[in-house]
Amino acid sequence: MADLALLPIAADLDAGIGLDLVDGDLAIDDGLRSAVTISLFTDREADGADRRGWWGDALTPGQDRIGSLLWQLQRRNESPALLTDAKRHTEAALRWLIDDGVARAVTATASFPARGRLDMQVEIERPNGTRELIRFADIWAASLSPYQNRVVSERLLALQQLAADWTYIAQVLYPQVHA
Repeated sequence: MADLALLPIAADLDAGIGLDLVDGDLAIDDGLRSAVTISLFTDREADGADRRGWWGDALTPGQDRIGSLLWQLQRRNESPALLTDAKRHTEAALRWLIDDGVARAVTATASFPARGRLDMQVEIERPNGTRELIRFADIWAASLSPYQNRVVSERLLALQQLAADWTYIAQVLYPQVHA
């Protein structure tokens, strides 16, 4: 059965989901790529202060959970341990493919092709033996961009407030300079 091919915009579902066009028509696939994208880039609920998670999981307590814990790696430094955790989180998020008989095996590979860039590669072996390779490039940049934009906005607001404070001080304490 065919499904619309969903493409993550910059590998971040918070940024939105795009639809691909092929020769003017909506692209379709068998749903595997879309399912993998949703499984990896939807935040899974975690233990701790920042729990996140997909709201739909609250409707089915104790059953299958959607998403991955890749979001927890966003603020960590690049290291071999981070690559191991990224692989582990990716394979855990896609374990349902094996449990539901969609795949015979799922293997993830994480890499740092450049400083500040985390790439993911997922190889899925289907029950008939065929293999599909799905690559996600620069998932950190996409995932961190809302955070980075918030930080930039907060810094800009702080600078604007500082400028306003200095302007006030200059006008009140040194009116002769301002005149």
